Order: sequence, then C-alpha cells, then structure tokens
Amino acid sequence: MAMHIQYVTDEKGKKTAVQLSLKQWNDLQKSMKKMELFDDLKQAFKEMEAMRKGKLKSPTTKELLAQL
Repeated sequence: MAMHIQYVTDEKGKKTAVQLSLKQWNDLQKSMKKMELFDDLKQAFKEMEAMRKGKLKSPTTKELLAQL
C-alpha cells in the first residue's frame, strides 16, 4: 500500500511534521510491533547461544516464571 503523506511546513517552508491517515498510522504501528517482536526473538536466540557456549548463566525456572 502506498503511503500518502502530507508534510506540515513552517512559514519558511521547512518541513516540521508529517500527516498520514489513521489507517496508515495503525498499519505502521502494527509493522513496528512486528519488528520489535523480531528484534526480541533475535536477542533471545543470541542469549540461548551464549548459554549453550557457557558464556551466560542459564536462568532458573523461578527466574523465568518471575519474568511472566
């Protein structure tokens, strides 16, 4: 979907903000949440690899449950 962005400018013509539809905003937020989830998963895999190599202490079951 193409984004139809409008720019808000000051009296000198300098862009100071953008304006987009609520649907585009909601779609953008969903995409950002997916990227955050992907980043969290990448970090989790890095931590698992470090634990496997003995470079990071594995958490106890109690510690894991406390994070929920």
